[in-house]
Amino acid sequence: MVDLGCGNAYLTFAAYRYLSQRGLDVTLVGVDVREDQRRRNTELAERLGWGDRVSFVAGTIADAAVEPAPDLVLALHACDTATDEALARAVRWKARWVLAAPCCHHDLAAQLRARPTPAPYELLTRQGILRERFADVLTDALRAGLLRLHGYRAEVVEFVDSQHTPRNLLIRARRTGTGPTDEQRADYRDLVTQWQVTPRLETLLADTPEHPLPDGAGRDETGAAGRDETGPEVRRAG
Repeated sequence: MVDLGCGNAYLTFAAYRYLSQRGLDVTLVGVDVREDQRRRNTELAERLGWGDRVSFVAGTIADAAVEPAPDLVLALHACDTATDEALARAVRWKARWVLAAPCCHHDLAAQLRARPTPAPYELLTRQGILRERFADVLTDALRAGLLRLHGYRAEVVEFVDSQHTPRNLLIRARRTGTGPTDEQRADYRDLVTQWQVTPRLETLLADTPEHPLPDGAGRDETGAAGRDETGPEVRRAG
């Protein structure tokens, strides 16, 4: 497992304790850009007696050296496009599971301010607060869409009540090995074209081919292209 942008490593240590107490053989690497955080977290892991199972490296989310490639990627409240960097790294690793809780969404919000709103959606962006909230929704919808294009089943769920934090959405993705359908490609492309935006995650994955659609994959018995059974809705994690 790897925790990208781990900071003080509260999630890193909690995740290791939770999983190891359930009998799972877990090794976990925390990544943070600050060397002082790496030293502090490493010392704490040693004091807890976990130094051989929990380690830390200093580096960026995009470039930190992590070997071997993880099965599970965590990213909690990585600010703005740092969440995109974490998702892109997970896709390149071909991680089996991705759990990412986004934080602020400045990138697409700035793009929406700089471009005319397509008709008939002017009311969505006329008021600043509504435009910012719409940017949040659009950003995470496009992130989930891009993950589907790269072989993941992606859901957006509420993982904690909003009274604890307003940043309470979780992008939960599982690598399925199933490629995207033509409909899924068209849904994504139509949305970014209509709103004239370029998601940061799309740019980061530009050199990573979409997961190919194997013969017969993603189709029902009649040969029709199947839809993601999770649907596009936002729902609370059970």
